Amino acid sequence: MKFAGVISTLALASTSFAAPSKRSCAAETLPTTVIAGVEVVDSQIVRDAHELVKEFIPLQPYLYNHLLRTWLLGAAALNNNATLKASVDLELHAVGSLLHDLAWDQRDDSPYNSHAYRFEIDSGVSAVDFVKNHPDGDKWDAVRLEKLYDGISLQTIIGVADFKNIDVQWIVHSIGFEFPQPRSPLIPEQFYDSVQGNFTNSTLFRGTNDTFTRFAVKDPETTYNTFLAVFGEEYVPGYQEKGHRLFDLIQGGIALELGQYPDVPFVPIAQVA
Repeated sequence: MKFAGVISTLALASTSFAAPSKRSCAAETLPTTVIAGVEVVDSQIVRDAHELVKEFIPLQPYLYNHLLRTWLLGAAALNNNATLKASVDLELHAVGSLLHDLAWDQRDDSPYNSHAYRFEIDSGVSAVDFVKNHPDGDKWDAVRLEKLYDGISLQTIIGVADFKNIDVQWIVHSIGFEFPQPRSPLIPEQFYDSVQGNFTNSTLFRGTNDTFTRFAVKDPETTYNTFLAVFGEEYVPGYQEKGHRLFDLIQGGIALELGQYPDVPFVPIAQVA
């Protein structure tokens, strides 16, 4: 019985952030540009992250558009609050937003899928690897890399990021500007219009549905005990999460426990009326 991404995630998170350097450019003044009406960081590593995700345009244009909207809508919200903007590492936010769903890549030879971990973990690891292998990666210390990984890997685990640092929170918040709708009051309407006008969300939910279903087909072990399991149950013939759930582990443990300790009583806590 396997429980993908539970214990192994903790081990991965504690070992993947060897610092390329002791320096950090989090507070460095960086060049900017304007995309779809939104002012954004225009450093070399951000430009290269943008170029990387353009790979998705031919096969998964909904994914490319989603990544750009995440970055641009998040930047628009930060631009709308000077105090908040000054608190966030804007280059980290840009790279994390642009690379947060690398493992959605559905190519058979995808370099971003380990086929052993849930997509949030693979995306986080791939983003960290991108930075560590970049010519400017020596400007990212271990703390910055860990923030990048956390902001991506925690994107679908509701509530956890709320008690992390501001940089992790804003990668997750930016992803959430699309899931769920409606529009956020943190972003002026004209920026929603300009971003969606340039990077349409017209196939976002159909593309997401297709991608999540494909995970259940190709790598079912990575979907057990996650929200992706329902896509397998609903769409994939023969998919069976039962037997792989944490619930099943507990039930099997009860049977073993009763056999091993038949004379040890257990009194449940009284139920709440």
